Amino acid sequence: MTELAIAAEEPKVTFSDLVKEAFIDPIKSVLIIDDQYPTWEQVFGEEGYDASDTKRWTPKNKILKVVKQFRQMSPALTVDIHDGQHNEEIGSYLCQSDLLVLDYQLEKNEPHGVRAAQIVADLLNNNHFNLVVIHTAIGDLIDPFNTILMSLLTPLNISDDRAVEGFNLVEALEDTGEERFADVFEDLKKALNATAYIALQGFERNGRERADCMKSSPEFANFRAIADEAGWDDDQRLKVMEWGMSSHDKKVASYEASPRDLRWSKPGNRRKPWIRTNGGFIAFADKKNTQLLKILQTAIVDWRPSPSRLMSAHIRAEISQKGAGAEHHALSDKYAYWHYYKELRKAPLDPSPEAVQNRRKNLLESHVARHTERLLDQIGKKAVDFGLQVLRADPSEANPKRPGFSRYYAINSSVKAESTKALAHYNAHISTKQLSGWHLNPGHIFKIKKEMWVCLSPSCDLVPFQKASIAVLNSREASVKPFVAVRLTPWQTYTSSEVNSNTLIFLKEDDAIKTYTVYPRGGQFGSPIWRLFMAADFGKFVIEEDHTAKLSLSYLLSKEKQMQVKEVDAKLVGQLRYEYALNLIQKLGIEFTRIGLDFSAPTE
Repeated sequence: MTELAIAAEEPKVTFSDLVKEAFIDPIKSVLIIDDQYPTWEQVFGEEGYDASDTKRWTPKNKILKVVKQFRQMSPALTVDIHDGQHNEEIGSYLCQSDLLVLDYQLEKNEPHGVRAAQIVADLLNNNHFNLVVIHTAIGDLIDPFNTILMSLLTPLNISDDRAVEGFNLVEALEDTGEERFADVFEDLKKALNATAYIALQGFERNGRERADCMKSSPEFANFRAIADEAGWDDDQRLKVMEWGMSSHDKKVASYEASPRDLRWSKPGNRRKPWIRTNGGFIAFADKKNTQLLKILQTAIVDWRPSPSRLMSAHIRAEISQKGAGAEHHALSDKYAYWHYYKELRKAPLDPSPEAVQNRRKNLLESHVARHTERLLDQIGKKAVDFGLQVLRADPSEANPKRPGFSRYYAINSSVKAESTKALAHYNAHISTKQLSGWHLNPGHIFKIKKEMWVCLSPSCDLVPFQKASIAVLNSREASVKPFVAVRLTPWQTYTSSEVNSNTLIFLKEDDAIKTYTVYPRGGQFGSPIWRLFMAADFGKFVIEEDHTAKLSLSYLLSKEKQMQVKEVDAKLVGQLRYEYALNLIQKLGIEFTRIGLDFSAPTE
């Protein structure tokens, strides 16, 4: 039976099924933080647990209903409980669970949500992708949603002067003595509430103007009605709006949250409330509804994670679940690993502690890459099977005219500029990587003032203290590493044939993709401009926090009929993947070995 026939017989997989397999099924442990749930220490400690004290504890049947949904899973989930009070232990609890069920009202009195917001902020500071369900007894989820989201936002930095001018306009309106404006301050505070502030945040995060939000957002409808009655012009309305928003902005500033990639969906309009950050996903549930895993799954479906994120989550889960077995298989060749460890212990040509450390670091980086590849080989089949499920579940698989999962990437493919941008980002993604290593390697891209260059010497010629007689005699005595680099020429537009010629470099600089060619005239015409450089300190460097590195270089130039050595400061800004660097080395080799023939070309 063919693979297509087998696929046709399988039951239809939905997007919700894929979300469950990627995000819900991998959950193994749950931490419930609720001050009305007894902890194990309270149950078995001196304090004890009196279930009849309904003022102190949530009724036992309700607690069991929440816990049982996790214990009835197959395999059963591990469930732990914390009371949410501030102590030194809570940090260790937060790092141990796959899912956090967090009570919103951990405070005895209002304002509620302060402690919950602190816990969420602490949780999102770790490196896991955290799943959180905010569990609240408040029937309307809008207040818990607003509080948690505002604790994660960064302020809009509304001008105090503008806010004061807005306040004066409202005060002047109240001073008219007209009965319809007697409660205008209170009316405006209700109209310019936290929900309106979050709408304004959404507008500005999408690059839209503040005035556009005021004029079109449904959250500002009540404000527009008041402004119409007051007769304010556009500038006056904007000042009053900024006065109303300033109190929320100051509250957001007080949380001192770090900038985050944030997306959200507010309660209402048949959408599920959720917040997605680069550190986790937060869903919201009324305590009347105890089916928390279902609520979480539905909220993630509403988020619409891209196919790439689904597959990445699935791979992460497979590594977590089967990593030990895959690791055992990867380590089964004890002879190879014994010899590798012997290589780690071997002293380099340079006996200095720094050289020993750098050599070990280089070997370990290579080992980590190979070991990770072996581990992924062991779990790769499951990842491929899941990827095939994603493709089969895509609505456009059966009907190409239907919108498919590609729309979850939020890219407008009908706009040519967007498609072109996506193509450039893809080319950069597959051909370059983040700067790595501790000494020059083929494919390292560096900048000298405004010029871009790529190192194209072979790897073995670039190892510090090796091959000291190449290009420069006794280069070791001058502590330099000679290497060949080719200058890159910026190339604004390119054709398919130029891309397929393998002469272009796509490099991500800040948030843009810049294209360069190794042939100044484009295509494969002319000759690459190459130069022999000498890198100080044998080409060693230290990568800085911005993923760049400084490099001191020198090269020969002719000046006043004499050869001089020019010293320059360079900056490493990127790196080609090895196969792409090797491709350019081969092209440069062809340049060095070209044969001159006696054809006569026509004049241009």
